[in-house]
Amino acid sequence: MAEYSRPRGRLGVDETTRRLLEAAAAEFVEHGYDKAVVSDIARRAGVTTGAVYARWPRKSEVMAAALDRILEEILPEQRIKDLQLSEFPVVDLLVAWGADLLNSDATQDVLVHVFGSARNNAAVQERLHRFLGEQADQLHRLVERGKEEGLYNPELNTTALTLVIQAIGIGTHLLLSAGRDDRHMPSEHEWATSLARLIRGLNS
Repeated sequence: MAEYSRPRGRLGVDETTRRLLEAAAAEFVEHGYDKAVVSDIARRAGVTTGAVYARWPRKSEVMAAALDRILEEILPEQRIKDLQLSEFPVVDLLVAWGADLLNSDATQDVLVHVFGSARNNAAVQERLHRFLGEQADQLHRLVERGKEEGLYNPELNTTALTLVIQAIGIGTHLLLSAGRDDRHMPSEHEWATSLARLIRGLNS
């Protein structure tokens, strides 16, 4: 059973609210946006349902707040910060970030649930659209930094390079979420080596 793990070092809310957001996120991972139950969220957090409704008058609001928090935590800049990669050259940073895609956790796996829920839920669809736009903006900045560091030819189209990198990340999540036989899984070293060659090869 998947559990949502507490984001590292980014509280910004009181302890009860943090626990409720984590509980709502766990409910989302296990049951989806629409089937989550407020009483179960409260039970997970060790509080009464009144504590939930005191902060969010409707279930849709607590689920939206939890989803916003999850998506913020899996944006590239936050993942890079969590992995302590911020000062790395862009090529090393992208390889390390990409290699981490093989280390599945519930925080990242929730993206798969978001794609599924977005088909029938306008609120989730809106958040997914916003997330993908912000993710693209952050990756765009990384590509521009890569150009400054000489990783990419300045004449190459930044938007196109950004789409390739974004597609690798999301595609890897979706593939791994479906389950892979061991014979179809590279080692972390093989995956990182291939990513490094691919990322550098985008310059040719």
